[in-house]
Amino acid sequence: MQENNDAILETTFFQESVSKFKTNRTIQITSIFIALALISIPAYSMYSKYNTPEDEYQKELQYFVDYADYGYITWTSQSNLELSDGEVFTLSLTNEDFPEEAKEVNIVSLIVMIGVSDNSDDNEETTGLGCAIDSGEDAYDSVSASISVPNGESEIIETEGTTSAYFMLLDEPEFDTYPFITGYTMKEIEEMYETGDEIIGEYNFEFTGNVESGDSTFECERQDPSVTISYEVELEWADFTVIEWNADFWF
Repeated sequence: MQENNDAILETTFFQESVSKFKTNRTIQITSIFIALALISIPAYSMYSKYNTPEDEYQKELQYFVDYADYGYITWTSQSNLELSDGEVFTLSLTNEDFPEEAKEVNIVSLIVMIGVSDNSDDNEETTGLGCAIDSGEDAYDSVSASISVPNGESEIIETEGTTSAYFMLLDEPEFDTYPFITGYTMKEIEEMYETGDEIIGEYNFEFTGNVESGDSTFECERQDPSVTISYEVELEWADFTVIEWNADFWF
């Protein structure tokens, strides 16, 4: 008898619950939200599993950057270039003019070397009877160069002998924790040390001759028609290696 009563009560309770669910809007909406929440938990877990990069954990580690290898490639050069006083020799190039081998490596800087070739000996012209007795001394010629590169850097240099100008093309990254870098994956750090837009554009070189004649002496006139210069433009390439810092390993 008791079992029959219990069965009747369970049936009645179930029927009343179904009836309330069918008629109570609040219960229906609440049930839908609970069901969506239960479904979303495993769905989000699966999404995170397949959309979180495998190397995300690397951001918690420390790294330092090593110059693994580097070298220089001659881009353009000329020797025995004669310039009269005030004459300007202009050279305009772009990254498309890079040597083929330079297009296959990571170009990080540009070096310009210039020199005056005719200051070691007296190359001036002398005229007059007095030159056999006292021809005087020649004056040093010089060359000035104006150079600009795509990243906006420019420089003007002048020399009577030899000199050079160095332009860093790589936009070197700055890190709050340098030299031990953290908060990035190895791939992200490697990409920061690869040049891109910094090397794209025009490279302009202007070389101006500055000719000086020595002082004339008694019945000996000195004249200097030109200055002879040489220049060479080199591209520096570099490979960088990102290495995980592990104090226990290194010490």
